Amino acid sequence: MSTIERRIAARANQRAAAFIRFQMLGDHEAMHFILTESGESDTARLAFVTALGSIAGSVAGTAFGRDEALKYLQSVAQSSAALSDADDIDRFFD
Repeated sequence: MSTIERRIAARANQRAAAFIRFQMLGDHEAMHFILTESGESDTARLAFVTALGSIAGSVAGTAFGRDEALKYLQSVAQSSAALSDADDIDRFFD
């Protein structure tokens, strides 16, 4: 990995950690800033999403254990698939 790639990865990790922190604090303005900054290029976006997934996977595994985290993520994927095909998505939240 080159110096440039390491810097991109480090910056992506920093942004992902900040995004998660701001999400936990409910700081929507800061979250918007991080997302805007992360969208500066295709490489930055991909690095941010990769870092976000890595951090989320690590936190989920630590909080729930590997098997329970995988079950939770499967549940999220299945319910999101159902919601994405729904004609009236709001009925799922009543």
